[in-house]
Amino acid sequence: MKVAFPYLGYDTIALKKFVELLGAESCLGPPLTARTLSLGTKYSPELICLPFKITLGNFIEALEAGADTLLMAAGARKCRFGYYHYLQENILKKIDNRHCFYAISQYTPYEFFFKKMPQIFGVTPQKVIYATWLLLHYSALIDYFRKLIRLTRAYNFYDAQKKELEALRIIENVSSFKEVQKAKKELRKIFSPIINTSNEIIRIGLVGEIYLMLEPFANYEIEKELGKLGVLVVSKRSLYRHLKHLLKLDLFDLRTISNAYKYLKDSPGGEAIKTVGEAHIFAKKNIDGIIHIYPFTCMPENIAYEALQKLARDYEIPILSISIDEHTSKTGLLTRLEAFVEVVKRKKFKG
Repeated sequence: MKVAFPYLGYDTIALKKFVELLGAESCLGPPLTARTLSLGTKYSPELICLPFKITLGNFIEALEAGADTLLMAAGARKCRFGYYHYLQENILKKIDNRHCFYAISQYTPYEFFFKKMPQIFGVTPQKVIYATWLLLHYSALIDYFRKLIRLTRAYNFYDAQKKELEALRIIENVSSFKEVQKAKKELRKIFSPIINTSNEIIRIGLVGEIYLMLEPFANYEIEKELGKLGVLVVSKRSLYRHLKHLLKLDLFDLRTISNAYKYLKDSPGGEAIKTVGEAHIFAKKNIDGIIHIYPFTCMPENIAYEALQKLARDYEIPILSISIDEHTSKTGLLTRLEAFVEVVKRKKFKG
């Protein structure tokens, strides 16, 4: 059984471990490239959003690499994401019908543990629960690594790049809960000596649609580019936090929703409530600026965009909203980031 699922940045490591714990082989295809996006765009409906196109291209390349089982997260709320799995399954059947496609609902944990995953992998519910428990800890480790690498990039970008591969090797070699704890200590040892907190830096909060935030290919490696500019990126979004949300274990969720209420009283779907709530929390913590990234034509994030404009006026905080599609120019994006960072620096260090 060769299983594929969409790449998800650093968190791909944790998802691969989960699949392997359930006794399958992960077969994700090559890393995401312009060809991935080109393939996805070719077979996608014209005005569908960017994450659909990238994940579809990702699946096509995985099938070319020999995958026979495809897993795609499924949603059912006020967002086109709820239709991803249905459309992709039908498109992929026309391209190559020698595979099984499974939509994994995010809103029914009971079905996940006791029906869907045992059926797909031929394992007991207890095995699924154990694998999910370890997945939670693996994703927590990656979340911890992400915080360290963000801080290190802001103070010493090129040394951070040198240490990144070493850190990822440590994470990839983890295979038990005990090794997760050991890996955290090793990561601290790697990054602590090259973090120089004596220099004052600017902090920019990153909010928006979750896939664009977590997959570097989709966001043109925005976090690395900001790190080059000496920016500490602050973000609350991660696979770890998303899993806690699905398992009803994340108290930060309630705080986010309550903070969104002043600017967005009802959820329009997708990640919009989190986008606005996290931005409000960042603004109250006197963060220096906020960057909002989302797919072009994304209805929920366009509604969040309007709410963020009022928040920006109320708190006098610079906010840059960037919509991304397959036509986005990285050069143009970098120019906008550089100009925004300059504005934030002048505001912070004026006089």
